[in-house]
Amino acid sequence: MSLFFNSRYDLRSGWKFALFLAVLIPILIGVGLGLRILTHSFVDPYDFLHEVALTESINVVSVALATLFMARVVENFSLRAVGVGFFRGWAGNLLAGFGIAAGLIALVMVVSESVGDASVEWTAPGISPNRMALTLGMLIIAAAFEELLFRGYPLQILMKGMGFWPGMILMSCIFGLMHSNNQNASRLGVFNTIVAGMMLSLAYLKTRSLWLPYGIHLAWNVGTGMVVGFPLSGFGVVSLWTTHISGRPEILGGAYGPEGGLVGTVIFLAGAIAVWKLPITRINYEDRLY
Repeated sequence: MSLFFNSRYDLRSGWKFALFLAVLIPILIGVGLGLRILTHSFVDPYDFLHEVALTESINVVSVALATLFMARVVENFSLRAVGVGFFRGWAGNLLAGFGIAAGLIALVMVVSESVGDASVEWTAPGISPNRMALTLGMLIIAAAFEELLFRGYPLQILMKGMGFWPGMILMSCIFGLMHSNNQNASRLGVFNTIVAGMMLSLAYLKTRSLWLPYGIHLAWNVGTGMVVGFPLSGFGVVSLWTTHISGRPEILGGAYGPEGGLVGTVIFLAGAIAVWKLPITRINYEDRLY
């Protein structure tokens, strides 16, 4: 054994994690330059939604390429080893994620009305269909990027080297801190995002597939942001309805959305219990990373 290799002469997990980051950074730069050149004629840099959609596109392509490199070149595995692919059971996991998120959103609405005052306004007629479609596409891409980065190869290689609890806690803390600069972010909001990261990490651990955490993540973002119209981690997006909540922000989340209050803490803890207890299909295959 040595600093770099274990007893099986395999590169240690910490170094693989560092290698992933070392590969990701130049890919981000290259993909970013390439996509910005290709899209400069129709992406308005002064339009916040355009800029976010382009940034998330750069991120997801870059992380996917870095994941592909680590899986195929370093690990000599297919992408399904990190829970990516249309293998048997993927659709069931995705739909289960949608169902869990829908239940959590319903719970948010009930609890918010119970401890505060909630009113819902129909706002869809004033929204451009193009803006709705672009927002939906952005959320689809953003959830894919965050799941690949925080529940994909980096988490799984740390779980392999450190154990699943230390790995999940570490990556969930990074996930939470990545949201600390969002508009109207608070310490409680960051903590709740860490709890949400643990819930999504448990969803991967339960199924060994990214489809369940992706389904929860995507449906939560679309449901809270585009359907009922809460602020989404501090940001507003176009929505079919707009929900107005009056009450103490430390409980209801205020301008950060339900993720910023004690309601969010309860919701994500409930989600973690649901993920672990529900009979959800586990993907079985031999070349699994962890």
